[in-house]
Amino acid sequence: MAEQTDAGGRSTPVSDTRARRLALYGTAWVAGAVPLFAVITALWLAFPTFGSTGTITIGAFALAYPVVVRRLGVPRRASFVRFLLLTGIVFAVVSVFTGWGNGLTDEPFTTPRFVTLLWSHQDPYVVPLVFNYVQYGQTIHSYSIYPYLPLLMFFQIPGLSYKWVTLGCWVGMVLLVRNRFDAGVYLAQPYVVVMAASGYNDFPVLLLLTLAFVGFEGVRLRWAQILALGMKQFANVIVLGYYALRRDWKNFLVTAGVSAAYILPFVIWSGPTVLCPTVFADRLSSCPNGGTAQYLLNYAVWPVWVLAVFYPVFVRQTRASAATGWLSRRLAGRRPTVDDLLRVPSFAIVGAAGALAGVTVVLASGLFLGDSLSALALSALLATVALDLWVGGMDATGVRPGRLFGRPVSGPRFRLLVAVTSYLLLAAFVLGGAALRLSVVDGAIVGASLAALWESVVWFASTPAR
Repeated sequence: MAEQTDAGGRSTPVSDTRARRLALYGTAWVAGAVPLFAVITALWLAFPTFGSTGTITIGAFALAYPVVVRRLGVPRRASFVRFLLLTGIVFAVVSVFTGWGNGLTDEPFTTPRFVTLLWSHQDPYVVPLVFNYVQYGQTIHSYSIYPYLPLLMFFQIPGLSYKWVTLGCWVGMVLLVRNRFDAGVYLAQPYVVVMAASGYNDFPVLLLLTLAFVGFEGVRLRWAQILALGMKQFANVIVLGYYALRRDWKNFLVTAGVSAAYILPFVIWSGPTVLCPTVFADRLSSCPNGGTAQYLLNYAVWPVWVLAVFYPVFVRQTRASAATGWLSRRLAGRRPTVDDLLRVPSFAIVGAAGALAGVTVVLASGLFLGDSLSALALSALLATVALDLWVGGMDATGVRPGRLFGRPVSGPRFRLLVAVTSYLLLAAFVLGGAALRLSVVDGAIVGASLAALWESVVWFASTPAR
C-alpha cells in the first residue's frame, strides 16, 4: 500500500530511459493482470470448487496492487497512472468487442432494462423482469427482481451498450484522480478496468462518489453525493460511515433522510415488501426473493475505491498529528512509532492475499491430485510455495541485519526456516482436518491464515519503516 507522496513527489534518475520506464510500467500492469485472469479462469472451469474463495482472492490481490507497484520500483510519477489508463482503455475496447476477459455479469443487460417496468406502470421491486439476451454468442434467460435503489436504472444512454457507459464512468473516475498517484494506481489497475469493461453497474455510482469526495478541479460536488445515495446501497453505507467517523451528525441525519426519501414512494406504492430489495439488495435468506449471501466478483471495487480516496488523506493527517498533535505526545520515545503503525495495513493486506492464494492453490491442486493424505501433503507444499513467494516477495525486501527470535535475520537459512514453519502450520491443519473428516477448505483457510500471519509478523519485525 503506497503511502503519502503524490505524483511528482520523487525525482527520476537520468538513467531511467523512456524505454526502460515503459517496460517497467508494462511489467507492473501484467503483474496485476496475471493473478486476476488466473483466478477468473479457475472460476470459469470449476466454480463449485473455488466459489467465494476465488472471488475474495481476486479482491485481496486488487487491494494489494499498490504494494506490487512499489516493490517493482515503479517511480511515483503521473505518467504511470496515464499508462494504466491508456492500457486499460485499449484492453477494455478489445475485451468488449471480442469477449476476451468479458461476459462476467448480466448487469449490462438487466440494469438499464428495469426502467421499462416503470414505463409500463409496474413496480420493479415486485414484478420480475423476464427476458432473454445474447452475450458473445450465448443465449441467456434472465429472471430477476430489481435489487438496487431507484436512480440507478435511469443512468443510461439509450441506444448505447451499457458496457460503454460503465467504461466511460471508469475513465472519468480515473481522470478525476489522475494527479493523485496512490488513488490513480488503485483505480486504474487491471482488476478495476476488467470490471468496468464487463459492464458492472457500480461505476456510475463510483463516478458520482468521486465527484462528491474528490471533486472536479478541486471543488467537491454535493449534488453528486445526493444522486449517488439513490443508486446503490454500498454508496449509502460509505457516506453514512464517513459522516459517522467525522462525528458530523447533521450530515449523517441528512444522508439517512435522503436515502429514505428515495425508497418511500415505492413503500407507499407496494408496501414494506420493497424494503428487502431496496435496503438489503435481496441478499438476506429471509427476503421473498433472497438467497444465501455471497461475495461477488465486483464487490472489491468498493474497498478499492475507499482506500484510493480516503487512505492517503488518513496517512497525511496521521503524520501531521504525529509531528505536532496529540499523537506525537502519546508516542514520544515509544515503540511502535507512527511509521511502524502506518505499515500495518500494507502487511495485513499482503498477508490476507497470501493466505487466500494458498487456499486457492490447495483447492486447485485437489482437482488434479485427489484428496488422499499424501496428495494433501503435496497440495500444502505447493500452497506454501505460493504463499511464501508472495508474502516474502512483498514484505521481505529490505530486511535489516540483526537477530529475530535468537536467529540471524538475513540469509537463505533464515528464509528457509520461515518457509518450513509456514508449511508445518498449513499442512497440520489441512491434514488434521482431513483426518478428522472436516472440510479441506476449512483446514486450508485456518492453516494458510496462520502461515500468512506468521510470515507477516516475521517480516514486519525484521524490516525497517521507510
